[in-house]
Amino acid sequence: MSGLLVEHRSKWCLAVACVLVLVAVMLFCPPAAVAGDAAAEVNSLIKQLRSEDYSAQVEAVKALIDIGRPAVGPLIEALGDENADLRGRAAYALGRIGDNRAVEPLVNALGDENADVRRRAGYALGSIGDNRAVEPLIEALGDEDLRVRQWASEALGRIGEPAVEPLIEALRDKDAPVRGRAASALGRTGDERAVDPLMQALGDGDAGARRWAAEALARLGQKPGLDYLIKALGDQDVSVRRSAAVGLCRAGDERAVGPLIQALGDGDAQVRQWAAGALGRIGDKRAVEPLRRALDDKDAAVREAASEALKKLQ
Repeated sequence: MSGLLVEHRSKWCLAVACVLVLVAVMLFCPPAAVAGDAAAEVNSLIKQLRSEDYSAQVEAVKALIDIGRPAVGPLIEALGDENADLRGRAAYALGRIGDNRAVEPLVNALGDENADVRRRAGYALGSIGDNRAVEPLIEALGDEDLRVRQWASEALGRIGEPAVEPLIEALRDKDAPVRGRAASALGRTGDERAVDPLMQALGDGDAGARRWAAEALARLGQKPGLDYLIKALGDQDVSVRRSAAVGLCRAGDERAVGPLIQALGDGDAQVRQWAAGALGRIGDKRAVEPLRRALDDKDAAVREAASEALKKLQ
């Protein structure tokens, strides 16, 4: 009797084990039909990207991002579609998914005939953050479209450390827009190695490049760049002076008090406004009388900035 009981229990245990194995297989090794359904869903969503209904496009992009890796292959294929809007949305979705398989196709998309596709490809490469994108993105700093240049700069800043040395080299590029956007990207990296090259870039022959260098130094907030920002307050180009005033306001260093007081007499209202704001932030009493005189400035924004600065000094 006991032998029969043991045999019965053994068969029962074997049956349970078989069921568990079957469940595991179903969970971790989905049937081809299930995989086929997922592929069909992805293809349907990619077709939905062509919709003239903007909300439908947005929902399709969100769904593809949620699907993630299984959507990468079809989205890469979509980068070659004849529809430019679809190519752009595919690039964006690939950036949000962040799969490295998309890097080379997205690099190729930087050469797309459509500027919006190039812009979204730049965004996507910055989101993925792969080193392979650094050189192509630096080339994109010279793109004819302003938005493409902006996003390439943003992307390089997001990639960070691997992009620093190539960007420093790009500060010597023959094209001024490339030099300027390289400076901007260096400011976004937050890397101290960029400080000295950016200080040198404040002597660039192009006013736009000098402005970007001043903004980058302001963003980095490193003390060694302070003297150069002070010097930039006297630049002949108003955009450079504005960037220097903004940078000095962010720095909040008392060494800039004298030059900022002088800047209250600048011919540009925005420079005067930022100078007043910087003096209020620094909090040096030497600025009280100059700020009181600025209360009579012909520009309302300057008068308001001077008033706020004086409140901080009292």
